[in-house]
Amino acid sequence: MDKLLEEMENLSEPSEDEKQQVKQEAEQYLKERYGEEFYVDDLHYIWQTDSWDMRGHLKSEKGWDFWVFKDDGQFEDTYFSNRLSRDAQKEFKPIIEKTFDSLINWETSVIAEDEVEDQYAKSIPSYQELRKETQKYQQIITIALATSLTEKNQEQEIEEVYRLVSYLNQNNIRAELDVLYYDPAIKKSGVKEVDFTRRTEYTEYSTGLIEIADVSEIKAKKDIKKNLIK
Repeated sequence: MDKLLEEMENLSEPSEDEKQQVKQEAEQYLKERYGEEFYVDDLHYIWQTDSWDMRGHLKSEKGWDFWVFKDDGQFEDTYFSNRLSRDAQKEFKPIIEKTFDSLINWETSVIAEDEVEDQYAKSIPSYQELRKETQKYQQIITIALATSLTEKNQEQEIEEVYRLVSYLNQNNIRAELDVLYYDPAIKKSGVKEVDFTRRTEYTEYSTGLIEIADVSEIKAKKDIKKNLIK
């Protein structure tokens, strides 16, 4: 069966001319949408769904990329979201690193509603500027800590989370926050960074989780305790 699927995939592999056509179409789509020069590479055809995915790059700025998709003849991309997420990463890096002593790693993403992306596509504001203009976005923050969450240190850990939540609320930031606590032995096992897309792989080290779907609902430290899962 695997060999048959492989043969079918090989038979469905687009020609070089087809790849170049899709590449040119994608670059033209990005230029028209954002008013800047881009190039795409790493094109991949998914024959089962007759669709494409590829990586997009801003010509004027090296060192980062984003996804571009073609499905049913239509293009979509993650450029707007990735750009805002990079802004958020820079803004929150010093805050998170200062707040959490046992930080393993963290990530954040910002997702704006389609109408916001369409409105600002040709003149993308910074994340801080966007927040002054609209609330039609959502920031997701995920943090991994090498701390065994216990009854003894629970209040201290809640205090740290509340510090971050307070910053978010004081700056009127719409956010979802997950703080994952792991036994410090996770580092000795060779884990340098937690892959947040594969959390089940670290279940044996998990000692607790604070899961807040909407930080604006947190008015006091006691509210964080209600979102603690052990």
